[in-house]
Amino acid sequence: MITGAFQQLTPRSVGGIIQLGGTILHTSRCLEFETKRGIEKAAETLASNKIDGLVVIGGNGSFKGAQELSKHADASIIGVPASIDNDVYGTDETIGFDTAVNTAVTEIDKIRDTAISHERIFITEVMGRTRGFLASTVGLTVGAEIILVPEVKCDRSMVVGKLEENRAKGKRSAIIVAAEGIGDTRSLGAEIEKDTGTEVRLSVLGYAQRGGSPTARSRLLASMFAEKAVKLLLRGDGDSVVGLREGKIGRIDIQKSSSIEKPLDLSLLELANVLST
Repeated sequence: MITGAFQQLTPRSVGGIIQLGGTILHTSRCLEFETKRGIEKAAETLASNKIDGLVVIGGNGSFKGAQELSKHADASIIGVPASIDNDVYGTDETIGFDTAVNTAVTEIDKIRDTAISHERIFITEVMGRTRGFLASTVGLTVGAEIILVPEVKCDRSMVVGKLEENRAKGKRSAIIVAAEGIGDTRSLGAEIEKDTGTEVRLSVLGYAQRGGSPTARSRLLASMFAEKAVKLLLRGDGDSVVGLREGKIGRIDIQKSSSIEKPLDLSLLELANVLST
């Protein structure tokens, strides 16, 4: 929208891509779009190309930009939540979240084998700079002994106490799933090793979580969200974000979605703590 470079797509243009990771549209942060002039330029581009409907695929940052654009453009703007962080308010799940979870689970299951064989503690760092949706879901589903998320301050004494309690029960290894936003996991590992006397290894899963073939769940959500977005456009119901709530596809105002912080379900951490005893 800034450069005015457009390409017309047909159904054939997107044939055979449903199994691919990433996006054929490509994506990057645009500093110019963060300025008033950049937004006005984008609005002018939409108008000059007679574009009356725009679907924005992304997370909170994309939707905040879309909301600002809606103040200057006549086009109907619809947000489709796609983020491995799953932190978009107004939807229980985002496109890509299930894929990222399954990618992390596959890798941590392999790490568990080494942890048990060598009787070590492993800290596995997953993505999540400010939110712990990925870490909490992954941690619960891999049976992690401890889950660390940005929303809950990391208490080293609690971590060490839990590990020592487990060792007293006969557990000689442990998996700690930590969101990257909790701080320096390497230093944390060194401190835990010093306090427990058990070898601690750090495994950073990194950008592998952002790629790969999408799961059936992610493909299903993408298809249903897309259908809803088109229907909203056809009836001129702009400034909306589509989402899944209580098993149904619906809509929420884009301003509300981008301004309210989605709460983390802390009961998952409590359940994980019970199951890891």
